[in-house]
Amino acid sequence: MRDKIETKSLVLRELQLEDAQAFSTLAGDYDIAKMTGSLPHPIPLYSAEFKIMSLRRQKQRGLAYPYAITIDGGELIGVMDLFRSAPDAALELGYWIGKPYWGRGYSTEAAKAIITEARKTLGVKALMAGAFADNPASLRVLEKLGFKPTGEEEMYFSMGRMKKARSISFRLDFQTAERALPLQSDLKLVMSA
Repeated sequence: MRDKIETKSLVLRELQLEDAQAFSTLAGDYDIAKMTGSLPHPIPLYSAEFKIMSLRRQKQRGLAYPYAITIDGGELIGVMDLFRSAPDAALELGYWIGKPYWGRGYSTEAAKAIITEARKTLGVKALMAGAFADNPASLRVLEKLGFKPTGEEEMYFSMGRMKKARSISFRLDFQTAERALPLQSDLKLVMSA
């Protein structure tokens, strides 16, 4: 996966420790944290720093491909990630966008970019995703991307809520989704030195 991906409106770049303050402020909002499995509420600065270091370590191990979502390559407005629990496990899509940036299509745009990059560079044949049943915005994003419900639902723990909530599993199979989500030819894929 490349270090930097540019779309029409966004720049996805490597997460840096300097992103911790924006990460803490945005992801620490209860409305964000409660829709994730791994983000506590609130998320103090040192916890955001630890999370960024952990994601960067997972990237070094080939278990995650996290990106800071930015408008111009500057300040983080959210995170887009592909991750897996083990080297042979399927990749899963995960993301969050800060509340001031909701409703602008940034999640869908960033997800299309990372999916396109994964198809080109990793040769993935399918992706998994999950969303809490009470998160209609995320359910719409997954639907727009061509993900289909697998029929599997579970009670999944949310650190933000400090309890389990109903989660729906999704799968994007590229052979069947190719008509719905073609490779984006308008992406500028940039390798950082």
